[in-house]
Amino acid sequence: MTVFFATSKRFYQEAEQIVNLIKNYGVIVYHPYFHLNPEAVDADPELKSRVTRQHFPEIDNSKIFYALLPKGYIGCSVTIELAYAYAKGKKIVVSEEPTEYAIRPMVLEVCNPKQFIARFKKT
Repeated sequence: MTVFFATSKRFYQEAEQIVNLIKNYGVIVYHPYFHLNPEAVDADPELKSRVTRQHFPEIDNSKIFYALLPKGYIGCSVTIELAYAYAKGKKIVVSEEPTEYAIRPMVLEVCNPKQFIARFKKT
């Protein structure tokens, strides 16, 4: 099983913990570049574009696209990645219903992080 995990930089701390729990079940997880300084990425338009584009092949290689959306927040980069995943026919799962109405029709399932992690215990 391969998962692409997306979230806004403001949720990286929680996201990194969830990613590690999923990886513990032998799942391949592509995720945000936690090692990069988010402020530095945002300050450099070329780097920001490159980082976004680098995720596309990872999404291509994933079966599921999971977005951590606390309180439904979905930023611009996650919106781009989710729309790309949808266009590629990936299963779109989110932690909470997105506040952005245009995204909602693309979502196949709403599944909180605990429930999402639990599905891998059986694999």
